[in-house]
Amino acid sequence: MAVDEVAASLLYQVMAVAGQVTGRMHDGLERLRLTGPTANLLWVLNPGAEPQSLRKLATLLHCDPSNITLLSSQLEERGLAERRPHPGDGRVRTLVLTPQGREIREQLLAVVAKRSPFASLDAEEQQLLQALLTKALANR
Repeated sequence: MAVDEVAASLLYQVMAVAGQVTGRMHDGLERLRLTGPTANLLWVLNPGAEPQSLRKLATLLHCDPSNITLLSSQLEERGLAERRPHPGDGRVRTLVLTPQGREIREQLLAVVAKRSPFASLDAEEQQLLQALLTKALANR
């Protein structure tokens, strides 16, 4: 196979896996009463990390900050998250999961992990894949 064919095949496979993950995630969203965009926001809200600004969340999700404002309101209405001042700069707003939001996020991650195309890989294969993807993403 020529290099271009290998690259094209790899990209096709990555896109196919991404489509499967997205499709399988959406299967569990109804049960959790989430939309795709609110699930994506919950996904990136890591409760163990420093709170991200709303602007940073918009960058992570490749969307306009006004969309994050709307999604934040939807999560707040359900009691899953709350906007707070950034601990280092009170002028900046962050979005933080509530205890209920952490629970729903864990359920979302569990649904996706269980149905993921990666679930059939053993721990060593998953670690190798993670290392390769980390390397690929670092070369942006």
